[in-house]
Amino acid sequence: MKKNGWKSSISSALLIALLGGIVLMRGLGTQSAERDEQLQSVHLEADAEYEATTLEFPDLVDNNRQQRRVPIKVHLPDGDGPFPLVVFSHGAGGSWDANYAQAKHLAQHGFAVLCVEHVGSNTQRLRNSGRFLQEILDMTRDADEVLNRPRDISFAIDQAEDWNRHDPQLKGKLDLQHVGVAGHSFGAYTAAVVCGMRPALDWLQPTVPPGDGLGPDLLDSRVDCGVVLSPHGPGEPFFIEASYASLRTPMLGITGSRDRQQRSTAENRLRSIVLWPKGDKYLLWINNADHSAFSDSTGAGRIMLPSRTREDAQVVAREATLQFFRGYLLDDDQARSRLSGEHLSTFCRGRADRIELTRK
Repeated sequence: MKKNGWKSSISSALLIALLGGIVLMRGLGTQSAERDEQLQSVHLEADAEYEATTLEFPDLVDNNRQQRRVPIKVHLPDGDGPFPLVVFSHGAGGSWDANYAQAKHLAQHGFAVLCVEHVGSNTQRLRNSGRFLQEILDMTRDADEVLNRPRDISFAIDQAEDWNRHDPQLKGKLDLQHVGVAGHSFGAYTAAVVCGMRPALDWLQPTVPPGDGLGPDLLDSRVDCGVVLSPHGPGEPFFIEASYASLRTPMLGITGSRDRQQRSTAENRLRSIVLWPKGDKYLLWINNADHSAFSDSTGAGRIMLPSRTREDAQVVAREATLQFFRGYLLDDDQARSRLSGEHLSTFCRGRADRIELTRK
């Protein structure tokens, strides 16, 4: 990263505020050695309201899509429920455990979380290829995978409806009137499209007629809100500027000053909130947070891509995610009030020493 690169990110966010009539709430980070020591002691499970268990459904297939496999791991609070539902989508080359720690955190706070595995862009496909960078590029331009991922999320919600009626372990546990989605990177694309954004056809292979412009409307009207970790600005491989106008739900984007991956820049991610329609849109920017910081499989026994800021960035990102879902799935006004720079800055620690929250 260039020296003082975070200043350019903040400048971009300020420009966004000026152009879009957006409220910018600045977090000042830690202010003293005493406060920093206090924040370092924050433990993400310290205030857990529930124990959480996992259920695995590895053999699910969608009969309406040529028997496409859609494995799902459920993180379920140990309680009577019903619990509001969050469906989580992993990034390119990930698995249903890519966001294990984040899903567990939500489950410990009263959300049932379905972690979907997208078989056309999962760890197994990446391992079989042996060409890490090229395979990631190929996955995110694969027409079949790009257009089927959002349908995987809708299939997962279909399954949740069936489980809530018939499954002995899940019957009556799921609140299907309150459904959110979340995703990182390729999963952020997936979540955004389920919330109403339109995929671009421009970079898909093989070509999908007419070859450019907006692709199909894959909105799932059962989804109430979404969290996109490493959101995408316009440009290759997912969206054009016209993609954003059809977003239909409240949205929280979370990114950082070092959130770069292949052709996606940290600065371009900030453009997402400029293009989102006004009303209940938030973008949390975390100083020093890199791309891999926003996926955490701790506890699943999986190897993660390295990140120098994951441990610190996850504290503030999980707090923002939790308050957002409480605010928009539980209609909790107090939780929505915590979506502020003042509140979230109290979770700054270590390398994640500064945040800004932009509201539109």
